[in-house]
Amino acid sequence: MNVNVRLMGWLREYLRPDIEQFDDKDFDLADGITVGRLAEDLGFRAETDFMAMRNGQHVKPEVLDSTLLVEGDVVTYVPPLKGG
Repeated sequence: MNVNVRLMGWLREYLRPDIEQFDDKDFDLADGITVGRLAEDLGFRAETDFMAMRNGQHVKPEVLDSTLLVEGDVVTYVPPLKGG
């Protein structure tokens, strides 16, 4: 299935070394992938906090691993705001 992934801010700095940095990219994924698993596969889930959205709707942290992706989804990952 084809899914579009958008990374905001500095999250791209936490991508796995074998993934070229990107802001907006289409991925061909296997069926059954969740929003949380995708973040893990990209490499930043264990490295930093983030907020996830699927098709513009916030995905709460407690359902990251149960929110299945489907063909045509747009997933946006946003780092936490910093500063003051």
